[in-house]
Amino acid sequence: MITHTIGAILAGGQSTRMGREKSGLLIEGQTFLDRVHETMTRVFKEVAVFGGSVVPTDGVLLRDEVPGQGPVGGLLTAMHMARGRPVFTTSVDTPLLTVDVIRAIAEPAVPSDGVRVATALGRVHPLIGVYGPDVEPVVRGRFDEGKRSMLGVIDTVERVVEVEVSPEAVFNVNTEEDYEQLMNRYGP
Repeated sequence: MITHTIGAILAGGQSTRMGREKSGLLIEGQTFLDRVHETMTRVFKEVAVFGGSVVPTDGVLLRDEVPGQGPVGGLLTAMHMARGRPVFTTSVDTPLLTVDVIRAIAEPAVPSDGVRVATALGRVHPLIGVYGPDVEPVVRGRFDEGKRSMLGVIDTVERVVEVEVSPEAVFNVNTEEDYEQLMNRYGP
């Protein structure tokens, strides 16, 4: 069980491309939120959901400091709550993320001024990564400037390590077509 890093499930997005709340979507009889939460709690001693309105079974939901600001807002709230510890983030719409992938990114502990993120087939997935506590001022600065891009955060940090993972593990469901593709493979 990892204690040096907290787990943060980012669920405060507006689901504009999907057109409906993603937390309650089903895969193999389980909601996305419960599935992601269960996976995260198998790795981290402390896990919370940031944003959104759905509480996972046996979980904790924390409201974003400024609701509706997307993943950067959720990351900022999580970093504030972490009180000097790194934060591992994932989004609620990545139901195929595995314990092995999380551990590959979360261990060893990220340097306090560093970021370690998932990449698959050369594409960076900034929502799946660990953000060191000294990155918080960068996130806060970008947030205060109205810049909400997680890739922008990574581009601003000097110490970034990319961890290559399977494309399936970082598959995220943004549209009905994505969900249909997932259902064709795994079923509800």
